[in-house]
Amino acid sequence: MTRICPRCGNPNDDSVKFCTSCGSALLPQASRPLTTTIQQTGPLSPSAQPGQNSTVKIIAIAAVVVFVILAALYFLQVSGTLRIFPPATSTDKQKTTASPQGTSSVIVENPSPGLTENPADTQTGGVVVTETPRTSPTTMKATVCPSDRQACDGICTDTMTDSSNCGGCSVSCTITETCLQGRCMPRCAGGETSCADGCHDLLFDAGNCGFCGNACPVGLTCNNSVCAPPVKTAIPTYMG
Repeated sequence: MTRICPRCGNPNDDSVKFCTSCGSALLPQASRPLTTTIQQTGPLSPSAQPGQNSTVKIIAIAAVVVFVILAALYFLQVSGTLRIFPPATSTDKQKTTASPQGTSSVIVENPSPGLTENPADTQTGGVVVTETPRTSPTTMKATVCPSDRQACDGICTDTMTDSSNCGGCSVSCTITETCLQGRCMPRCAGGETSCADGCHDLLFDAGNCGFCGNACPVGLTCNNSVCAPPVKTAIPTYMG
């Protein structure tokens, strides 16, 4: 008998313990594992093809699920519970009737002479709905004035001197008055200024020297709007 080397396949004598070709140890004849290879000819049985059967089952289940979903959507669409597709509406106002001879005639509905339709109106189901034009609200911007001015009719005005807004908006002085310090005072003659207590000559009035209310100290007089000592006038004397 011969021993076949399991490593290189070299046939060796039965009495040899190592392969004469590659030097590998040879197993005894009784310790060799007995392997049997069974070759099957012909197509496999349906039970031997688990992958193909699972694919067919998955396709069948998916088809059933798609069918159920489509049926549910159709039912919801028909019942009106869910609008997936917009309903088809007809806006034609013409009616067509077929005659027995196979010809067709058109009946046109004329509007009543007493009824007029606004172009902005929309007819829905026999009811005319008036569409009101939408306008955006108008925002007014507030007028910002300096600290010494007041906004009157959107214009910054000095209410201390404006005769049309004297002391406040829309407070007008008469034609014989003028606005002074926010008060309507009588108009003064030429060379005089209207003060709170009347008209004064600011050039020589010691109680209102240069401006209203500026009183010169005792002993001084107002000369050209300046408080100054009185001017002494020399009186000429004649010796004779």
